Amino acid sequence: MRGRGRRRFYGRKGGKRKKSKKFPAKSSSQNPGSSGEPTPKKAKYEDLVVEDESSSSESEGEISSYQKLICTLEKPTNEKPIESDEEEDLIEEEDEDFDDADVGEDEVIDEETSEGNELEEIDLGDEDGKNSEDDSDDDGDALNEVDDDESDKDENDENDLESGEEDGGQEHHKDEDNVEENSDPFYARLWHDIGEKKAETISKGKTVCQSDTKWSNLGCLVTSSLCEENVAVKLTKEKDPSNLHIRKRISDHLDRANEEFMLDKSGDIFSPLQRELFSIMNTYKDLFYPERSHTVLDEVRHVYCLHVLNHVVKCRALVLKHNSLLSQQAIDPDSDKIRDQGLTRPRVLIVVPFREAAFQIVNLFIKMLLPAEKEQVSHRKRFTREYGPTGEAPSKIQRPDDWEVTFAGNVDDHFRIGMAITRKSIRLYTDFYSSDIIIASPLGLRTIIGVEGEKGRDFDFLSSIDILVFDQTDVFHMQNWEHVQHLMEHMHLQPKQSHDVDFSRVHEWTINGWSKLYRQTLSFSRVITPEMKSIFNKYCFNYAGKVMVNNPVISGSICQIATALPQVFQRIECDSYVQLPEKRFNYFISKVLPHFRDKVMAGTMIFVPSYFDYVRLRNHFRKEEIKFAQICEYTKQSNISRARIYFYEKSRPLMLYTERFHFFRRYRIKGIRHIIFYQLPMYPHLYSELCNMITTGVGIDNSCTVLYSKYDVHRLAGVVGANRCSHMLAAEKNVHMFVTGEES
Repeated sequence: MRGRGRRRFYGRKGGKRKKSKKFPAKSSSQNPGSSGEPTPKKAKYEDLVVEDESSSSESEGEISSYQKLICTLEKPTNEKPIESDEEEDLIEEEDEDFDDADVGEDEVIDEETSEGNELEEIDLGDEDGKNSEDDSDDDGDALNEVDDDESDKDENDENDLESGEEDGGQEHHKDEDNVEENSDPFYARLWHDIGEKKAETISKGKTVCQSDTKWSNLGCLVTSSLCEENVAVKLTKEKDPSNLHIRKRISDHLDRANEEFMLDKSGDIFSPLQRELFSIMNTYKDLFYPERSHTVLDEVRHVYCLHVLNHVVKCRALVLKHNSLLSQQAIDPDSDKIRDQGLTRPRVLIVVPFREAAFQIVNLFIKMLLPAEKEQVSHRKRFTREYGPTGEAPSKIQRPDDWEVTFAGNVDDHFRIGMAITRKSIRLYTDFYSSDIIIASPLGLRTIIGVEGEKGRDFDFLSSIDILVFDQTDVFHMQNWEHVQHLMEHMHLQPKQSHDVDFSRVHEWTINGWSKLYRQTLSFSRVITPEMKSIFNKYCFNYAGKVMVNNPVISGSICQIATALPQVFQRIECDSYVQLPEKRFNYFISKVLPHFRDKVMAGTMIFVPSYFDYVRLRNHFRKEEIKFAQICEYTKQSNISRARIYFYEKSRPLMLYTERFHFFRRYRIKGIRHIIFYQLPMYPHLYSELCNMITTGVGIDNSCTVLYSKYDVHRLAGVVGANRCSHMLAAEKNVHMFVTGEES
């Protein structure tokens, strides 16, 4: 039996596995798979030190990217290559006995701690510091031992993974491979060599060519390219999953996974919106879709999960196919045709704001990949316990539908979890360097990436990401946008450790340092902001091009105001974005605030989107001894209730109110007669929502004052519409007035 000598569990005797020795759990801050991921194995060697370039006899210009990479990771290792046959065979040997049982993670030696590592004779235990007996009780018994005959059968099945069960047993034939590689965008991207000259052009970040097109559901598409590649994107009309290059392993379950969005009797596996989105994603172009409202949230999630899963399954199948060819000596080990891996195993990173989103994504992966009658998922009960519904009673406060959808389920924003895709199962809570897909929140990634000089920081797992997905990107603004910027700054950096990489299997473009030029970035948001566009333009260098949905706002949220309300828009002249906060503050305290200090103007809410502006105004009011109430995202519940009473009873004539508080709590504030928008909200619908809270009646004066500048173009267009926005920014006069209501 080939390769059987080293595939054994330590402590194996009489056909039964002994429980592994347990050691105290390590600190979660040192574990890239923390917040639920098993602790990774201890490094086999200390961090390698890069030799000072000044001591080398070669000049800097003479050292290639490949030599620099080898210089950093040149320490020899006795470990097997990543994603080896033996490892996969061992995993599938255990998968045979999965059935519906969950695996107690401390009862089995870690099978997949890194791609190709030999089995350790000890178990490092659970990173959360939980007792292994507790996990085994919750998650099911350990896997039963599998005899050698079954293991041999799995070995043969794994080496012939593409036959029979997946794609009709034809993909090992050369002719079929050629047809597949010539038509599938996955293979076109994989084997495409952009060349050094084109790589330099793309890295400059300047748009070379651009085209506009219009589709029925997405609307106006702006397609651009940083090189001379073809930027055209075509809407596919194929309904057969095989013609869409969707793996049979996935397409067999699409009817069940996407049933709620399929049109009756159309025979189409997609809804019209999903078809247009998938047509773009399947070309591996970057996509920015800023119209993902709460009504299409699940619809969009289904289509990008399909694309991600399809990519991962193809990658794993290709690696295993090459493993089989190498073991049979049917291909030259030095051939470039076997370059199918990155410097680390993770290929997909999905960033979402809350655990509920991660819960929905994983369950969607399970539906798409595994048959309903035999869903083999490790640690399923633990995952449901940590990411599923919290069991809290729903709030009695009636809130808008978009809030109910956004904050449904578990809204914890600090998490990260790795998952691996095997032939018959999905493995959750895998170490990052043994994972195919990583799902995390910005905060969860920030705590593991760390900052310069921090011990235990790790970002090597970001070095070979093929697809980066940002879902509900607008919510990241309400959390902390700096975490997203910090993440992008650490994408595709050179790893500090080798992580048992086999350089003969690494993509040529990865060795050349061009991984970021091959990464596909998908961003889905409800609104568009300058910060989002900056990320899309500054950190996305996909050679295949970019597609941005750019539909002008026709009417704006101002048309949703039901009350008869005069609204005065005052433009602040400013030549520099850096000077804008100072200009806005001086304009407010000199020209706006004096009109609202009279007792007649009691009941004035000052809406402030930025917390920094909120603190500045609060300090100014205290210095000037102005009576005011204040509510922000950090205010305690008792102080919130007290501030609302003070404002309603007019004992405090002014109220400072932040956008982040309103986004997370969506209270209905009573007693508002006048409202000042220190800056327009990021969400246009919040403008009309707050204006509709104003108390109206006979003899009650109401007003709305808005401060804006030319740098608020996206916010202004969302409120008044694109045409009015252009006119207001170009007009000579700085003051514009609108009156809404039934008579307007």
